[in-house]
Amino acid sequence: MADMFCVYLAVGERRTTVGFSDSPEAVWHFLNSRTPHEVIILTPPVPVAIADVAAREASRAAAGRRGREGVSGHSVLAARLSRVARAVLRALGCRGGFLPRPFLLASPTELDKCRSLVLPHPSVVREAAASLAGRVLLGSEASRALESSGLSSILGVRAVLRALCLEGLATLRPSVEIGPWGERVCIRCGSVGPFVTTSCASCGRDRCVACVECRALGVSRECEPLYIFHDPPNEGGVCGGGGRYGREGLHSNALATGSSDGVFGMNVQGLTLPHPLTPAQAAASHTLAEWVEKRAGRQFLVWAACGAGKTEVSFEAIDVALRRGARVMFAAPRRDVVIELQPRISGAFRGRAVAAFYGGAPPGDARADVVLLTTHQAVRFHHRFDLAVLDEADAYPYFGSEILTRAVERAVKPGGQMVLMTATPPPEYVARVRSGDLPCVRISARHHGHPLPVPCVVQVRGIDLPEQVASLISPSLRSGGRVIVFVPRRDQAPDLAAALRRAIPGSRVEWVHAQDPDRGRKLSLLVTGECDVLVATSVMERGVTVDGVDVVVTEADSSGVFDSRALIQMAGRAGRTRAHPTGKVWFICQAVNSEIGAAVQQIREMNEDARSRGLLDGSTK
Repeated sequence: MADMFCVYLAVGERRTTVGFSDSPEAVWHFLNSRTPHEVIILTPPVPVAIADVAAREASRAAAGRRGREGVSGHSVLAARLSRVARAVLRALGCRGGFLPRPFLLASPTELDKCRSLVLPHPSVVREAAASLAGRVLLGSEASRALESSGLSSILGVRAVLRALCLEGLATLRPSVEIGPWGERVCIRCGSVGPFVTTSCASCGRDRCVACVECRALGVSRECEPLYIFHDPPNEGGVCGGGGRYGREGLHSNALATGSSDGVFGMNVQGLTLPHPLTPAQAAASHTLAEWVEKRAGRQFLVWAACGAGKTEVSFEAIDVALRRGARVMFAAPRRDVVIELQPRISGAFRGRAVAAFYGGAPPGDARADVVLLTTHQAVRFHHRFDLAVLDEADAYPYFGSEILTRAVERAVKPGGQMVLMTATPPPEYVARVRSGDLPCVRISARHHGHPLPVPCVVQVRGIDLPEQVASLISPSLRSGGRVIVFVPRRDQAPDLAAALRRAIPGSRVEWVHAQDPDRGRKLSLLVTGECDVLVATSVMERGVTVDGVDVVVTEADSSGVFDSRALIQMAGRAGRTRAHPTGKVWFICQAVNSEIGAAVQQIREMNEDARSRGLLDGSTK
């Protein structure tokens, strides 16, 4: 069952507040542990989104009257606010079940009941605040986090969450909020639709609205509370001065932020690079580290050629941030990239705590010095990190998603910094670089010092495509090489693979696309040499390194499928290793469009930049 919440009016000697809670009695107990208060319950228990609207409207009605009545004049105000709350409940479909009149918590029986409520120990609240700081969690997720950390029993989690909210260390919101005109917005991911309306087993209503956009992370719905956890104050900790937990209780649902620069990892040994950086990498690394050290701006772009090794370029900057006690996030759009990065970053920062968050990952500790996550998981953080490194900043599903962009931005503190890393920056990034708005460093040469393979554009008309591909790749196969053949549509992959098997007798041809559950095994066959040709969609355009592979892009002029960034990434699969640094790339098309022209031009410009800076081996100049 979903937690239900009552709207209440808290009347003190100096302040009158409207709020909502799953236990107004506990709120009364908390307030009276400090200064005399009366708490009047205005509504019966209702789902959190409805309680939020009722509290918001009652608070607006009470504006201008707060503090005028005092404790003795609360009854008229309470009656007025009760009518407002009842109108809200009726408008939102709560038929019946209204309180006949506002309920005043003032009888000796109620007072004795409230006194029997045990407030969580200050050390538990302090540890819970530190453990959950910067997180954005559904009520069920927050409860599990407290239970699994050993900070509370199943029966005690509500009391801890309630104490965190009253102390201003957390903000309680509905996961899906109801706006002034009945519109919905998902507070967790920021989506304004689409939503689905279904009967709900949690709250028992026939019509409960849930967010579609972020449902893969757990259903965000109207009846599910959402907790936004803030950093404890630096001065004196949670228990330092001014009350039981160190701060005056708060009742508003406004977002709050703080800062806390504690280092979670112990036995720090410093940065250990797996291999020496190339001159191009070293220059970029030092420039980026200096930018982080000087805190010289909000965003910085690392523009690296495909296969130039941009990940290690960020390590020195991360080390600079960690040494000053900063929290670091390393994000990537894809789960497999995060999995592959975890051992590399753990090895580079020995003695530092490194945690990873992605779909299917074991529970991680968000207090780690370096948190690796997919961009989807950034939705669960709020103003947590001082430095964020975003790898493949132009990749699907991050690029073009307002929700994921907003989530990554929100995970960084207001004064924090973001490093954007990509081999194919989108036009808006390039425009910002040229205008001077976005500082940038280029890594235009690969580690082996050879230029990037420049694609050969092959225009064909009326020629059988399998025959054309077979004629291009046969010399590569005869010399013992392997080939990735890209196709624009998923249904083309198996058909072209079958045609190539017929056209090149004895060749070992496989095909993959994003929905192929066997794609990992097929890629392994290509890597180990047990497959000669892999026909693939753009699912293989990133994160794939195969020694001695050549590349063919069929229908490279497919509008809306292959843009210049995708073409550069696919071409970037060739020539990545020192053993085979000079792979071949072909773009097959009917006509050379602007995307093909831009891709070839950018690859040529990268090579020219590397050549002008003396980053290429003498033999390749």
